[in-house]
Amino acid sequence: MARKTRNKLAIGAGRAFSAASRASKRGEGMVVGGRAMLKISPKLIDDLSGDRVWALVSSTNGKTSTTRLLATAAEQAGPVITQPTGANMTAGIVTALANGPHDGHAVLEVDEAYLPQIMPATRPKVLILGNLSRDQLDRMNEVAMIARKWRTVLDGHPETVVIANADDPIVAFAAERAKNVIWVGAGQVWTADSAVCPECGALLVRGSSPDDPSWSCPGCHRHRPETSWRLEYVDGRGTAIDAAGKRFDLSTLSLPGRFNAANATLALAAAVELGLDPIEAIARMSLVTAVSGRYAIATIGALTVRLLLAKNPAGWSELVDIMPPAPTPVIVTINSNAADGRDPSWLWDVPFERLRGRTVIATGDRRRDLAVRLLHAEVEHVTIEDPYLPDADLPGGARSLDAIDCAATYTAFHSLRTRADRELQARQGASK
Repeated sequence: MARKTRNKLAIGAGRAFSAASRASKRGEGMVVGGRAMLKISPKLIDDLSGDRVWALVSSTNGKTSTTRLLATAAEQAGPVITQPTGANMTAGIVTALANGPHDGHAVLEVDEAYLPQIMPATRPKVLILGNLSRDQLDRMNEVAMIARKWRTVLDGHPETVVIANADDPIVAFAAERAKNVIWVGAGQVWTADSAVCPECGALLVRGSSPDDPSWSCPGCHRHRPETSWRLEYVDGRGTAIDAAGKRFDLSTLSLPGRFNAANATLALAAAVELGLDPIEAIARMSLVTAVSGRYAIATIGALTVRLLLAKNPAGWSELVDIMPPAPTPVIVTINSNAADGRDPSWLWDVPFERLRGRTVIATGDRRRDLAVRLLHAEVEHVTIEDPYLPDADLPGGARSLDAIDCAATYTAFHSLRTRADRELQARQGASK
């Protein structure tokens, strides 16, 4: 069978599988449709990419938000192909390329373990590398191993401009062999997974204060690269600064926190490299209020919540900082299904001590594990299986909030989104 004919057959089959998945309400159908396409035509990503792929975005945390910000900024140049649901492995990527506009530019999120496979197939103009940290060690490789795989694939693609976070020593190790690197000082709050040099194993020397992002290796003398872009974040206001010292105000961003200002700085550096207007890019990025349900306000049962997603200690460390101050209560939901990682021992690495003064509503499949961690962190808490029921025994003040923050792991987050959507549809149906 000719390759073009096989590709057409694969795309048709994939669309049929996706439609069947949506009709049965099992999901958006991107993954099942993509798997069908690749089963019929294994090289379909290569054939669909052509010169359409403007950017890939990969990191442990923040890649979905960074992708959405850059994709939104890129719309100033015309249609954009991306994954609205964050399906970032081969099946999701091939579905996005197959169903996207033929004249569109692709800005694609890529799972960090799949980047060595996706990059040769897509040949992007720009690659954003944000951070690397522990994440689901029962599924992912160890951090330094992923970095070495990144390093190898980047060495073979001199045509791609790499936008890399200079403040993460593991990312710097992965990117330093690339032929064209734009280093960005995006920050690194979580340093526990990059304490030693990935090259020689020596203990890295860090800056003497939180405002000093420098790092160096006394063994092999590697050090933080000089940056072309950097994020300045003071009193909750972010500013991206380019190599010429030009300042770009990020205070208009709707997405909260220092980490989203860092994501926007990486996206802005990539946008400029792609020839986009930076002022318009920021204006467009500021219109993004939620990313695949993250930061969205939803009604679930008897509560209105702001949905937050965190998957690992590095992500939780950043997320705690955007929660409302004490004594405002919050909900923390912990699952340990396959997509979350089966081992919840990472809870002991999360700085839950910063939640002292608040009452935490512990829920999810592993709520009792969370309760033990909160007990040792000296954080007031209650353990409730379903805090959204009208008769749930919630701590004082929880029901009076306009929206209570609910931070959840991956499967818990998506379960809450599904529940919110179903309840909304039921209310809309009842009102007709």
